[in-house]
Amino acid sequence: MFGIELSRISPYTRPNSTKTQGEGLDLMKIENGQSLLEKRKDIPLYKQLKAALMVWIQESENGTPLPTEEELCHQFGVSRQTVRQAVLELVDEDFVSRRPGQGSFVKRKKISRDTRWALEDFNREMRFHGLDPETIVLSLTIEQSLDFVSRRLGIAKQEEVIVIRRQRFVDGWPVVIQQSYLPARLFSGFESKKKDLESRSLHSIIELDYKYELQSAERTVEAIPAPSREAELLKIAPGSPVLYSTSVWKTHEDVCVEFVLEWYRGDRSQFNIQLGRRKESSEK
Repeated sequence: MFGIELSRISPYTRPNSTKTQGEGLDLMKIENGQSLLEKRKDIPLYKQLKAALMVWIQESENGTPLPTEEELCHQFGVSRQTVRQAVLELVDEDFVSRRPGQGSFVKRKKISRDTRWALEDFNREMRFHGLDPETIVLSLTIEQSLDFVSRRLGIAKQEEVIVIRRQRFVDGWPVVIQQSYLPARLFSGFESKKKDLESRSLHSIIELDYKYELQSAERTVEAIPAPSREAELLKIAPGSPVLYSTSVWKTHEDVCVEFVLEWYRGDRSQFNIQLGRRKESSEK
């Protein structure tokens, strides 16, 4: 028998936060092992059911079958019409897909990183696509550069670098872990920017506060198994596929100002790449 455990803590709770995806669903009560909805004039039953299903969807894998209409009617003590109306809204909003003769299934939308937005703010790009972004700064430290970081930034071995680890959410879902390295000698006093990084993009701080105009980036993307540390933050099993991206950002003067590693959830992310034919000089 299907049941939604309203007391269960969502796996998508942010670090250092007590808020969960299920917070605010106190419309519901547990009676005799069943989840019953309150009959209220201000919140229709199908809206309450939809809210409960959204909590469950956010804890489910892509392609997970929804409970049958009969199971939902029994679990929540509502009519089939109420169930159908709630599920129909989830279908319209692209959280659920219907397969004739098979039932309804969780349909998880992927975030899309477009190469045309390469020099733009992650938050701005997500909002442009109608998504709600959020950033948490996991750590900001000054460390001696590792050899591979020194090579990518073009700096001396063991030179001091600023290391910034951030977790990015979209519509409440953890989608990417970013680890940026900046040459410390170029960014004096950067420790004071830690709080700013939750609301501002790193690139806006680099360009507006430190006056380094970003001109180009060299990026690689490959599919790899998720390391255990990143998997835990992304709420996936270790070894699950992630899109691993590395990028080096340069100024007009060809100065490397950032080397960033990114781990994107493979089931929630895709990269759009624009292709074009290179213009050849005319033959004489």
